[in-house]
Amino acid sequence: MPRYDWILFDFTGTLMTPDPEPAQAYYSAAKASGSEHSLPQIRDQLKAAMKRHFFQADIDLPTDEAGEYRRWRRIVADAIPDLPDESADNVFDSLWNHFASAETWRLYDDVLPTIGRLRSKGYAIAVASNFDRRLPIILHDMGLIDQFNDVLISSRLGWSKPSTRFYDAAVARLGATLRGTERSRLLMIGDTKRGDVDAAREAGLDARLLVRGGENALAELTADL
Repeated sequence: MPRYDWILFDFTGTLMTPDPEPAQAYYSAAKASGSEHSLPQIRDQLKAAMKRHFFQADIDLPTDEAGEYRRWRRIVADAIPDLPDESADNVFDSLWNHFASAETWRLYDDVLPTIGRLRSKGYAIAVASNFDRRLPIILHDMGLIDQFNDVLISSRLGWSKPSTRFYDAAVARLGATLRGTERSRLLMIGDTKRGDVDAAREAGLDARLLVRGGENALAELTADL
């Protein structure tokens, strides 16, 4: 019998990574629109904006598609603060569409072998990500949507990580409580300690932290499953 009923995977930094790095995409869009900020400046500003709007804001505020769209508008504005007002909408739209494209994302080498092995052992597999309607489209366009039994995104669950309500909503969607499954029978795997591990454990799930030191990190982390 499998050790868990479900294994949930974070998306960005766990299963896939943007290629080129997000800061490069922001820098290219910014430079074309008149920004004078350097790539290192934008990299630092983007990192700070992501932290501010995902981890320092009120984590227990509900969200939806419109809420995630507004969040990313604020992140872009904070990452490129010197954009001319007349360019801001075009820059945001170009970045929103850029990260909606399957061509922007690179799958880590160990993901498909790991998921295939886990599925063959009877585990149900889901993505659990702070994302919006673009993620199912990305997975579909990459030919990967059938690898997952469900795709759990914050814009549909109504909450984003690191709120424990994200995991409450995920459990409810998976129907685990209706089947009498203990939450400890769900395993969350991700690369962010606070959102993927601490919050999941606070919500009663088991969790493991992925440190992406190489292309086989996920395979190594799940070798005992």
